[in-house]
Amino acid sequence: MPAPGPLPYPVPALAPPWSRLMPYATLLAAAAADTGLPFWLLAAVAEQESGFNPQAHSDAGAIGLMQIMPATARDCGLDAAQLWDPARNIHWGARILADGYHMFSEEVPDERLQFALAAYNGGVGTVLSAQRLALGQGLNPHLWQSLAQVLPDVRLAGGGRPDFQQIRNYVHCIWGRYQAWRLQPMPSRPESLSAV
Repeated sequence: MPAPGPLPYPVPALAPPWSRLMPYATLLAAAAADTGLPFWLLAAVAEQESGFNPQAHSDAGAIGLMQIMPATARDCGLDAAQLWDPARNIHWGARILADGYHMFSEEVPDERLQFALAAYNGGVGTVLSAQRLALGQGLNPHLWQSLAQVLPDVRLAGGGRPDFQQIRNYVHCIWGRYQAWRLQPMPSRPESLSAV
């Protein structure tokens, strides 16, 4: 299979959306400290998922800033109504992302983060299946580029296929934002950046 060509996705903004981000900076910083995930990665996920809109509700049923599905909330011991609370939504979104990060322990940190993003969007099973396919095709199963290449060939339980374009787009956009934003100083006091 040939390597995928350039991705037809929009280039993420190079500057963080300060006015939308700042109301949640303290919550994001707490979630980053709790999980060990980078603050700017969590911010990039919230921007991608909801545009920092705590009232976001997708057609698929995902709720809040980090767009958590009600079934996932139940698996975490939460009532879906609690997902409307920005503090809980960010906390659990970060925890779910961190669980994915810790699951992929053989990869280097940047690859692990991309695998965790793919799992957050498309499910852990999709990522694990893509790793098996990559290995079977002689590709490095510890590199996101290899997984992105084989995603179109992944079969889910029941014979379906994941939305591979959506997963690749999701990882690409968040990773682009994170790479651009990670050089910004992390807001230490949200009120100090309110004029930015």
